[in-house]
Amino acid sequence: MAHMIDETSGAAAIAFIGQTPWHGLGQALTAGADIGTWTREARLDYSVLESPVLYRTAAASEPELFKGRKVLHRSDTGGALAVVSDGYHVVQPAEVMGFFERLVGLGGFQLETAGALSYGRRVWALASVGAGADVVDGDVVKPYLLLGTSYDGTMATVAKFTTIRVVCNNTITAALNDTQGTVRVLHSERFDPEAVRLELGIVANNWERFLVQSRKLAKVEMNAAEADSFVAELLKPYHSGRLDVTESRAFKRIRALFDGASIGNELAGASRWGMLNAVTELVDHERGRSDNTRLESAWFGTGASIKSRALELLTA
Repeated sequence: MAHMIDETSGAAAIAFIGQTPWHGLGQALTAGADIGTWTREARLDYSVLESPVLYRTAAASEPELFKGRKVLHRSDTGGALAVVSDGYHVVQPAEVMGFFERLVGLGGFQLETAGALSYGRRVWALASVGAGADVVDGDVVKPYLLLGTSYDGTMATVAKFTTIRVVCNNTITAALNDTQGTVRVLHSERFDPEAVRLELGIVANNWERFLVQSRKLAKVEMNAAEADSFVAELLKPYHSGRLDVTESRAFKRIRALFDGASIGNELAGASRWGMLNAVTELVDHERGRSDNTRLESAWFGTGASIKSRALELLTA
């Protein structure tokens, strides 16, 4: 049950517009829904509260205070989220949604999905950033802005530029060999939405750079030997089995996807762009225990790391 879309409130904590997400969960909204509706339907209409940590010992008749720590818990279900330090600054679900409310009001942004993961320990929202463009004829990618935060100390508050390949709904982090497309705010710091928005002023430039780089990848063919070498190098940091990495399921599946099994393969062909999308298809649609366990990994966890490493290796 870990690392899945939160359902502790009685419904899947995710709302969306457009097509039903690949994991098949959530509440469908109409374009232009207000932030209040988004917050309610994404099951983000709760606050994260703080309480002192108490403990009992045989030497004391009353519970004692554990100094320097506090427990975070939900206002709606009362569920505990984590024990953190006193200096841990919470970014409330309402602040995540408010961040996008301002962007939508300024124009050019459209919320497309929002929700909570892991019993509410992580929340996120995703907005499209203007129109998409072709990498090759008919192969459209669209730019998005993702904001996520955690209440268990596992992740800073992260705002990052990402893209989605329309034909297969794969997500590709587009910070090309740098960190300009990502802003991280540690929980030891105060979240300043205006400062984050200003720092993300480079989103448009990142989008243009991503298009240029992707179009270059689409022009570089990969033969079988190059594909084998790339996939082996990609998977080495994540492979710990007794068998050689080339015998792993992930290696064989990426190669099969690259050789024609991936969605949109007829558009990308046997190119570096095709290889990137073979990797992202495995991560976004196949890797993991079940459909609704993949979103967190694909955006924030090991899956995101694999996709970023693939992009770095292919563009090196």
